[in-house]
Order: sequence, then C-alpha cells, then structure tokens
Amino acid sequence: MQPDVMSLLLEAGMLLLVGMSVVFLFLTLLIAAVNIIAWGSAKFPEEVPKSVNKALSSISPATNQSGVSVPVVAAISAAVEQYRRQH
Repeated sequence: MQPDVMSLLLEAGMLLLVGMSVVFLFLTLLIAAVNIIAWGSAKFPEEVPKSVNKALSSISPATNQSGVSVPVVAAISAAVEQYRRQH
C-alpha cells in the first residue's frame, strides 16, 4: 500500500528539475525581451511634435532655483511645520 520511498524521491527530483528549468527558461526569455525592447527604444526614439513641446512647457508649474516646483516646497514646509508642532 505504501509507495516506495525511492520512487517518491525520484519523482520529487524530476519535479524539481522540470520546475527549475521552466523558471530559468522564463527568466531568460524575459531578460531577452526587455533587452530587445530597450535596444529598439534606443535605436528608434519617439519624437515629440514641437506643438506638444510648447504645450507641455507652458503648463509646467513654477519652479524655484533648485528645480523643485513651488507647490511641492509648500507641501513639504507645511508637513515639517505640523510635525514640529506635534512633537
């Protein structure tokens, strides 16, 4: 009634080898796909039309000398002030 221990160990070993092989193959294909996409993106960069560049530059928020936008600086300042009041 009880299966042989040796046959169970062989089955477990085969399952281990098949599983590890599948994972290795999948990760190899994934790395290859990412490298191909990166190569294609570098070789054929997407060009943004000039009208879109002008629109994007006109709606960008104001920045200070360090390049951080004014709303972000205000939010950080308010958070620091609130923390100092509570602690």
